[in-house]
Amino acid sequence: MSLPERINAIKTITYDVPAIVESLEGMGMEDIDFDVVMEYIQEWVFEDFGGDSGIVYQDENGEEL
Repeated sequence: MSLPERINAIKTITYDVPAIVESLEGMGMEDIDFDVVMEYIQEWVFEDFGGDSGIVYQDENGEEL
């Protein structure tokens, strides 16, 4: 048996965009767009994954963002 070139270990956390938008609106933010939501999510990603190295972001259809 030959060894694979890489082995992936995947941890998936789903962030609910409508809930994030609602939260941001509750904090008085206006003009919430994709970039604002991604900045917010990236803060959580850093905490949830212990950093942001090698993170792949996908939408609900598995398309890379």
